Amino acid sequence: MNEMFMYRRKPHHPTEKPVIHCHKCGEPCKGEVLRVQSRHFHIKCFTCKVCGCDLAQGGFFIKNGEYLCTLDYQRMYGTRCNGCGEFVEGEVVTALGKTYHPNCFACTVLSSKQHSFICRRYSFSVTCSSLFSEAYSHM
Repeated sequence: MNEMFMYRRKPHHPTEKPVIHCHKCGEPCKGEVLRVQSRHFHIKCFTCKVCGCDLAQGGFFIKNGEYLCTLDYQRMYGTRCNGCGEFVEGEVVTALGKTYHPNCFACTVLSSKQHSFICRRYSFSVTCSSLFSEAYSHM
């Protein structure tokens, strides 16, 4: 028995677009697709690695190749203000290795924000210039 089978092949057209696969689920992307850097995602697949919330509608961070919502990124990697304990973003003041919101940076003795500051490494505190002058003028 010598049977011959013929298979029909779809002709390859060089103008056909390559199939794009979702980076998260691996399935082909059809319809609306998100492109983040060089990766493609179904909109429903673009979620926070930690909490699973939708990242397509809001801001996100990329850390070690993982996509994180702002809240989870801050919880895991954010810097807290040494004055109020909240996360700091944008403009910050750094003194003696500590980070502050500009409004939280104050004299540790007077709790005043109205003075110019002198930071002394040996006292490990932020002291306004008027107190520093009084305290150390007789040295």
